[in-house]
Amino acid sequence: MPLSDYKNALVTGASTGIGKAMVKALTDRGIITYALARRKELLEDLQSETNCIPITLDLRDKEAIDLQLRDVEVDILINNAGHGRSDGPLHEANLDSVYDMVQTNLTSAMHLVRTLTPKMISKNRGHIVMIGSVSGLHPIQQSVYGATKGAIHMLCQNLRIELLGKGIRVTEICPARTNTDFFKTAFGERAAEDLINRFEPLEPSDICDAILHSIQAPQRVNITTIEMTATDQAVGGLQSGDTGNAYK
Repeated sequence: MPLSDYKNALVTGASTGIGKAMVKALTDRGIITYALARRKELLEDLQSETNCIPITLDLRDKEAIDLQLRDVEVDILINNAGHGRSDGPLHEANLDSVYDMVQTNLTSAMHLVRTLTPKMISKNRGHIVMIGSVSGLHPIQQSVYGATKGAIHMLCQNLRIELLGKGIRVTEICPARTNTDFFKTAFGERAAEDLINRFEPLEPSDICDAILHSIQAPQRVNITTIEMTATDQAVGGLQSGDTGNAYK
């Protein structure tokens, strides 16, 4: 359906990378866009640039989601927030780090859907976009991250069944290596530069184009899952010594 049929959107993880690019893409097209992230100063900069509506919120806080978003009404939810910080193999991982990733990557997505979907149902219109990962579709050497993204994959499949007949579409975008700050957060700056410089990765704009394509498809069409890789990247198996080959 035309993007003009939608009036407002909420983008999480909006301060950098894919989220920031998506806020720009939506506001450029006249969509009232709520930009949600933890870093207030970055959101204020984005507001100055795009006229978005900033929401400073830690998505690990369920009560804060309820309080700050209960009156927000959107046609489009783009759940982009997440991180890949890891302590290594699961058997060596710090328990707090494990729970932090699960809360950030998965539990928050569930709370957002629970909070925002009822108003979509009342209008018989809406589009939920989840940023998954190739790591949720293929095995990698990151058990916790892969598990959270694999759960997002199944969440999307089950949501389509639960929302059948409600006029709400659910799209999962599964990028491979993308030129964002994701790797700096996950592995540190030096390792991130090495991973990004091995070949020409995807850019945030590529992910935005896929999202816009999905949203603007005719209402009769639900583009369910898009898997995206760089031309010079193949996933589904790891080269010796390359623990990041299949990583988002």
